[in-house]
Amino acid sequence: MTRVSVFAASLGPESLQAPADTTQFLQKAPQLSWTKKHKSLLLKSSSALLATGIFITAYNRYDRPLRVISQKERTSISDKAASLVEPLGTSLPLHATFATMFALGALAKRPKMREAAIVGLGSFYLSAVSTSFLKKSFQRHRPSNTDDSHLFDGSDGNGQNTSFPSSHTSNAFAAATALASVYRDSKWVPQVAYGVATLVGLSRINDNKHWASDVLAGAALGYLTGKVSYWTFNKVKNQLQKRNWVVSPNWQSGAVGVNASLQF
Repeated sequence: MTRVSVFAASLGPESLQAPADTTQFLQKAPQLSWTKKHKSLLLKSSSALLATGIFITAYNRYDRPLRVISQKERTSISDKAASLVEPLGTSLPLHATFATMFALGALAKRPKMREAAIVGLGSFYLSAVSTSFLKKSFQRHRPSNTDDSHLFDGSDGNGQNTSFPSSHTSNAFAAATALASVYRDSKWVPQVAYGVATLVGLSRINDNKHWASDVLAGAALGYLTGKVSYWTFNKVKNQLQKRNWVVSPNWQSGAVGVNASLQF
């Protein structure tokens, strides 16, 4: 008992107070959850899965019904509208558009316009090559030639049946994705670009040149090649900005020129 009393007396009343709360010093910085850290990846994966599901559904169930409906509701007005937007998915108008953008961007000193032209041309070429490869690999029959939406010749065909995927749609969406990516901060450029590309795809269904799944596949391919072109351009651009370009005049054999060298 004596030992206990002495011990209590030595502590004193102040010593018996509860210790200060130090948990605030032990708390760790808040950590982002895996979902928040990878939100962009999840959204892109979900979009890819959704697009795949829509394509499979259209291919299995809706290609023929949509063809019947589109041709039944086809009018001279829809044909006229299709004839106006269909060229926007072909080579010449796209080349002319991007060449004009590049020239105007250079003259007006608007680097974003020049960037859009370069990315747009790159996405167009990548889309064209990819689409051509797929057409030769699948050789699907067009709806104007058959009622069987599942008729494919494969790589052994004669090269006459090239319905899958729609090249007009892939080209249009490649160009639209390039513009929308470069002008992603704009309120109207992405909407107009994708809107026009969608009309190009619908024109191919109206004209009975493609099945709905051809158009969906072309849109997906164009979007993918557009994003790849945009990503590649920025990668190269960032790498070149880290290097030193040296430009100097050159005089040789009576001819005037310019020497350009890249220092690594």
